[in-house]
Amino acid sequence: MTKSQKAIIAAAGLFAILGAVPTKGFSANHKEMVTVPAGEFRMGCKDSDGVFCVPGANAHTVYLKEYKIDKYMVTFDRYQECIDAGYCSEPYYGAACNYQMSWAGDHPVNCITYEQAEQVCSYEGKRLPTEAEWAKAARGTDGRIYPWGNSPKSSCDLAVMNQKRGGKMGPGCGAGTTQPVGSKPKGVSPYGAMDMVGNLWEWTSDWYDDLPTSAQKNPKGPRWGDYKVLRGSSWTSRYQDELALTVRFPYAPKGQGYVIGARCAAD
Repeated sequence: MTKSQKAIIAAAGLFAILGAVPTKGFSANHKEMVTVPAGEFRMGCKDSDGVFCVPGANAHTVYLKEYKIDKYMVTFDRYQECIDAGYCSEPYYGAACNYQMSWAGDHPVNCITYEQAEQVCSYEGKRLPTEAEWAKAARGTDGRIYPWGNSPKSSCDLAVMNQKRGGKMGPGCGAGTTQPVGSKPKGVSPYGAMDMVGNLWEWTSDWYDDLPTSAQKNPKGPRWGDYKVLRGSSWTSRYQDELALTVRFPYAPKGQGYVIGARCAAD
């Protein structure tokens, strides 16, 4: 296993480094969706992209019909509404899980299982995105490596990540956890989706397997598997390769990691 692979795997299970209590973010409609038009895009990667290409993330062309995807990750306020309606179960809390923290309302909900992610999306009349839908919404059609383009200069100006500050590591841009959704508008995707890298990894509906090498149309991934696909990186990510849109990660559906959250989609 290479150093880059170890770094990416560590990003899904790093220890919590608690810091200052985050401040409230912007007042926004956190259920807002953006439209991704029908058409082709390049999914996956190849070595010449200049970033670490996860084994099995084969570059290929995908056609997707028009769909919608959440502009923001599901927040604790949205998830609490689902709990109050008797539709969602409570997420795990404690340690670096932020449920029931007084400041967490507009932060992305973390420590939810795949089933809980499905529950909240279903409650809102939506569903989890396929991996291909997530990738196009983040990457657009020009093959960019990051939501903001191809510049590898990831920083806290663009994403909620782990950036050195005063010679010390700064998980969550110094907050020691997540930050409010939409708090890094300079890192917006081509279609207007926020936090497509950083803050939290996100569940997709696909089972994990190698990506195909041939063109596909509206793919939904394998019919079964042991792990679901996570996309997006988190507040603990510090390497450029971890933040690239070429990264995909397998995660057990019952996992409740403190770097795991969700975003919903709709036809």
